[in-house]
Amino acid sequence: MSYEEAATLPLGVTTAAMGIFRRLPFNLDTKNANQTIVVWGASGSVGLYAVQLAKIIGLRVIGVAGAGCPVAKLAGADVVVDYRQGQAKAQILEALNGEKLKYAFDGVSENGTTVQLASLIEPDTKGGIIVLVLYPSDELPGHIEYPQTSVFSCYGEEQKFGSRVLPASPEDKAFAIKFFDKIEEWLKEGKIGPNKVTVVPGGLAGVSEGFRRMREKHVSGEKLVFRISETPGL
Repeated sequence: MSYEEAATLPLGVTTAAMGIFRRLPFNLDTKNANQTIVVWGASGSVGLYAVQLAKIIGLRVIGVAGAGCPVAKLAGADVVVDYRQGQAKAQILEALNGEKLKYAFDGVSENGTTVQLASLIEPDTKGGIIVLVLYPSDELPGHIEYPQTSVFSCYGEEQKFGSRVLPASPEDKAFAIKFFDKIEEWLKEGKIGPNKVTVVPGGLAGVSEGFRRMREKHVSGEKLVFRISETPGL
């Protein structure tokens, strides 16, 4: 793959892996998990990798996306729901076909996505888990766990983000060491692919343009990459 494609891997795929393999009851050797997982934000960077990792261990994936629906389908999602149609819950329930949902991966974790996912896990479901990429900001049902996944836990050291503290996790570091060996194998086998890349001209001088595109929601199903060598004056 190109350097630009490779640049999309580390943060996204490790965040997804911590969620799938450390926050849910699966591991790198799991096969034929024979369960369904809903991935909200399935065309985003982390969500795209969550879809691919879930498929590797045999999970059936219902992906939720917007304009990036084709990207989520290409990544391997068995069913893709377009939330823009306003019927996401009904479509997910239809795709579940009577199966009780137990696990979800919220690659967005804001603007009510977690609440919508929580409404799909019935109160009598034991061990329900929704993995979040952000800290929960809504009032959520108490019968579900809401662990947060972060790439930073792979360092095995305490991390501080303002007033929040991510405690050191030697277990996450030990997992990461094994995962980085495994990801090399999966890349060679074609089981994991990088994000779709859009190179923004101007190197670091183009970063403000990248933020503008994101603010105006012009970025979907792609990862913006900047070639430092193209920065004027370097």
